Amino acid sequence: MARGAIVEVIYAPVVGGSEMLAFNLCRDWQKTGIKARICCLYKREGALIAAFEAADIPYDLLDIDALPMWRRWVRIWRYLRRVRPGALHVHHLNSLVNVLVPAYLAGCFRIVYTEHSALGITRTTWMRVALPVVSLFVRCFTCVSRDLADVFRALGVPRRIVTIYNGVDVQRYHPNPGRPEMSPVVHIGAVGRLVDEKDYPTLLEALALLKDRVRFFAEIAGDGPLAGRLRAQAQDLGLSKLVRFRGRCDNVAAFLRDLDIYVLSSKHEGLPIAIMEAMATALPVVATKITAIPEIIEDGVTGILVDSGDARAMADALAALAKDAGRRRALGGAAMRRVQTTYTIQHTSRSYAHHLGVEEKGKAAS
Repeated sequence: MARGAIVEVIYAPVVGGSEMLAFNLCRDWQKTGIKARICCLYKREGALIAAFEAADIPYDLLDIDALPMWRRWVRIWRYLRRVRPGALHVHHLNSLVNVLVPAYLAGCFRIVYTEHSALGITRTTWMRVALPVVSLFVRCFTCVSRDLADVFRALGVPRRIVTIYNGVDVQRYHPNPGRPEMSPVVHIGAVGRLVDEKDYPTLLEALALLKDRVRFFAEIAGDGPLAGRLRAQAQDLGLSKLVRFRGRCDNVAAFLRDLDIYVLSSKHEGLPIAIMEAMATALPVVATKITAIPEIIEDGVTGILVDSGDARAMADALAALAKDAGRRRALGGAAMRRVQTTYTIQHTSRSYAHHLGVEEKGKAAS
């Protein structure tokens, strides 16, 4: 690979917000002639490998997880000497700590660091100490929301932080023109890993409050360590016939097109791309008013915001939308237009290419 290509550095080939951003950036850059590949630092297996191969995106699996730090640096240094990247785009502080020293030793100084969440950093002492220091050695420090940038400024990051919102492929995520507007059973859905931050227990409590008010069927797409506990909770709440846990979803776009309402119950997020994909699909969204979500959803205009952990407020919002197809259509249409004008992957990829110093024909800018 000739010097000048971008290497997207991610944790592993698994489905997550940062991993999907890296994949979507590479796929969009291909269309404009920018050379790019993906470097997975840790795991050697994951659902995204098939997606990389189907999209003809080169990828590398370094498998550094079990190595001591010095051996990690040697392996990454050898890799960078071999592929000779023109620029590195590194996602998350853990990855940057592993990559920064070998990148400098390999003569690669064009590094953009993107952070997607503050949760781990604010809770971990060494990360809070390291962040202001390592940020001095990157070309640009970007965050996926203004809220996140404010958090890191408060932690003492001494340089300017650039906000670049995640983007959606609006060719892939679009409404279903053939879906009937007036169905007797409203289809509610959510997408995300079954982990504590997503607060699915509150969503299940809201659905339990909803079941005597409207006819609905809900589906949750995603897997994770809380799957068994959440299924048991759904059964205890009398939701066994009303809620389906789909597990891993390989075609989120098709899943969204079958929904009437999208819901996000999280108590912590960076910038959830699943919400933006739902908005692009012209779905009305009910979401918690946490972190960056109010930056992309205007309450009452492009969605409905409720307090985190408030099952009754969530149930009320879902009931109001379930009973009013006209309002669902209005909110969903406004949400779709917002994404199409502001949050496309094309806009996001151009912004990152600019900060990485890479031109559209795959040559490094001066």
